[in-house]
Order: sequence, then structure tokens, then C-alpha cells
Amino acid sequence: MDEIKRIFNERFSSWNIYFEQYGIATWVRMNDGNTHFFEVEIVPNEGVGVSVGRFVEEVDFSGHDVAFDSLNEALEFIDRKVAE
Repeated sequence: MDEIKRIFNERFSSWNIYFEQYGIATWVRMNDGNTHFFEVEIVPNEGVGVSVGRFVEEVDFSGHDVAFDSLNEALEFIDRKVAE
């Protein structure tokens, strides 16, 4: 998880980022304090799921919006969404 923390903290240094470990999965919840919110699940040897949207306390998690084979692909997707 240390490497994942380093990657996210360097790439999104001004964002609010929260990390949690559940079994082999690492969950990253992050927002820019304004309009962008992402939830990322990283599972070694399985891939990366990304959910896009705003945090709503009443809404239960129902699955990721997109899935990727690698963390780099997921980060590039997040960069594109932020640039929109």
C-alpha cells in the first residue's frame, strides 16, 4: 500500500485522499474539494475499478463505472475525466 499512497499523493497532491486496506484490495477515495470525486479499488493480479461521481451518504455502492487492467490506465482515465 505504501507505493499506492506515494503514487496518488504525488499525482494528486492538492486533493483529499483516503486509503483503506480490505484483504488484498486497496480502496482509495479522493476528491478535489469541489466537483470531482473518485473511488478506486485496486486488487493485485485482478485489476482496478473506478467509480466516478459525488459522494452521497445515502447511496450504497453498486459497482464500479469502469474497470482497467492496470493502475496506470485507471490514472489516465481519471486525468481525462478531470480535464473534461
